[in-house]
Amino acid sequence: MQSFTNETIDLDSLPKFEDIQLQKPHPDYWKIICINLLIFLGIVGIGILLILVFVEESRAHAFLIIGIYLALTIILFLLFRASFNKRGYAIRAHDVIYKSGIIAETTTVVPINRIQHIELNEGIFSRIYNLGSLQIFTAGGQTGHLHIAGIPIDVAKSIRDVLLKKLDLIENQTTEINEHE
Repeated sequence: MQSFTNETIDLDSLPKFEDIQLQKPHPDYWKIICINLLIFLGIVGIGILLILVFVEESRAHAFLIIGIYLALTIILFLLFRASFNKRGYAIRAHDVIYKSGIIAETTTVVPINRIQHIELNEGIFSRIYNLGSLQIFTAGGQTGHLHIAGIPIDVAKSIRDVLLKKLDLIENQTTEINEHE
């Protein structure tokens, strides 16, 4: 019987994920974000216009309402641009890294052996620009899931295929180990 040991790990010897060069979303993905924002802001703008036309009391505050709408529009575009610039991903031999966030940066590192399944999604606008998104579901629950958008579709398919092959390899090794026990 083997005795239990619990050695201290030298933290300086661990690999630093911060040093990894992350892939950025494709530049055309910014166009898709803008299209989605314009659709949302257009619907909100039509709603505001209807209120200003049909609700007489709101007309007295028309300049304030329109000013707030325009300020919100500028703020949303700036926030989404900053968010776009902060995103990045890396596929490594043993894990997938995804970084996002403006105010609070989040870096998620998902070990490949924790991946349950992978989805490749193409939205209407994504298809126009030949982009897709990978959704990686993990065994760790909702917090470990990754949604990596703005990847050229051929690259996204290659990443999906590589990850699926690695998952098959891990599953086959686990099966062989269990059969030998």
